[in-house]
Amino acid sequence: MKTKRLYLWAMAAALVMCLPMCMTSCNNSDDETPTITTAGSAVVGINTATLFDKLGITDLITERLAERDLRITDSVLVYNQQGALVARLGAEATTLKNVTISLSDLPQGTYTIVAWQTTSNGPEPFWQLMGADQLATAHLTQVYPSSMNYMRAIGMFATTVTIGSEAATVNAEMSPVGSIVDISMDGLTDACDYRYVSLALGDEEPGVDGFYLDPARSGEDRWVLSTTRKDADRAIGGVTPSSSSPVESKVFTLSHGENKAFTLRATNKTTRESEIIIRAKFTMEPGTVATFYFDFNKLNYQPSYCGLTKDFAAWKAERDDKKLVSDPCVQWGANLQTVHDHVASKQLWWRMQNEELLQESDSRWSRRYYLARCLIEAYFFDTEDGRSLSGVSSICFDPTVPTEVAFAHVVKQGYEPMGAIAWPDDPETYYPIFLSADGQTEVIIEPLQQGGWQIYYQPTDPNDLPLIVPAFG
Repeated sequence: MKTKRLYLWAMAAALVMCLPMCMTSCNNSDDETPTITTAGSAVVGINTATLFDKLGITDLITERLAERDLRITDSVLVYNQQGALVARLGAEATTLKNVTISLSDLPQGTYTIVAWQTTSNGPEPFWQLMGADQLATAHLTQVYPSSMNYMRAIGMFATTVTIGSEAATVNAEMSPVGSIVDISMDGLTDACDYRYVSLALGDEEPGVDGFYLDPARSGEDRWVLSTTRKDADRAIGGVTPSSSSPVESKVFTLSHGENKAFTLRATNKTTRESEIIIRAKFTMEPGTVATFYFDFNKLNYQPSYCGLTKDFAAWKAERDDKKLVSDPCVQWGANLQTVHDHVASKQLWWRMQNEELLQESDSRWSRRYYLARCLIEAYFFDTEDGRSLSGVSSICFDPTVPTEVAFAHVVKQGYEPMGAIAWPDDPETYYPIFLSADGQTEVIIEPLQQGGWQIYYQPTDPNDLPLIVPAFG
């Protein structure tokens, strides 16, 4: 009898595990009599286009659904007030449409409904659910951790609903869990030296493998972080050379955070070694649609773009119009913080040299900001703690960029050509000089011995004015 009783208990346990929904409520108190409640129901409605609309990829998803065995998958989990799973249902679609998922025979009470939407390549899912028995542990991770095509985009919805005698209606509007990134390169042709260009998180940034479904989790507690610290875990996406330009790739990423560090690496065709050509910082939160752009033809004196896709076209038009992008702070007497705020507001990409200390030279202290691979702005202060701005240099050390580019840039900034100036210790060498409209700033263009040039801005020195030769040029 003992053996038979154990067998029956085992069969009962197996039967419960196989049920898609458990409709009985449990009470752990031996002092209370279990109560039976009337069953209720709910209908979860999902507009499958909403997620893709928010990420700007609806047209692409529509095309892929028509071309290949791509499926939209919607899944719903229902948890009771103790956080235990009581139902798991799903639906598939091959077109963008409204779908409904019906929940029936639920005991009346309060539940947490969690839903998520993504796509699958036929029967092969891109994401896997783990720890689903309890809301606190339920999470989704990539089946194959790597950089993700935009088709792996995923969104989720969570709400608390009370099931009564009448059917409850839940409108599950999906919110993106990650972001879409457009990687776009001009000048990355078959003739260039590179075989692959990749975008990744900075070396100190952890990769993100997945996310928890519990709506009570917030901040970093929401994310499943990579623990391996491998390069693949930080990879976002990449592009390869092509006969046409630009070369583009659209990817999905769970990477997020304020001032997140990114690197753009180019792998040499011959040596197979990679070099970092861009270091950038960008704030990216779930739902962001961003563009990372770089022009290999102008990499030395024009920066990349890392920002919102909606602002990219205007930025590129302005960049192409200005040629150079240097727009330094010339607020004489300003402190380091004012200068830093100016650079951060004007430049979408930049990095500092010597973030902790200022460099000393000729009784002045300087801070350099790299705006492109061969273009920097150097700010000079009269004190070691970065007070009293007294000069700025925009320096291009690419010998292939002619001085005429600098001349045109200064004129476009609104400075008036005054002629040329020669210093008493070198009376045979003349440099173009400009003045601002208010006469408070003078600008001098000087070629560099090793190639390239610098544009030097400083408060107008009255002693320089008599040295100007107006007939220059």
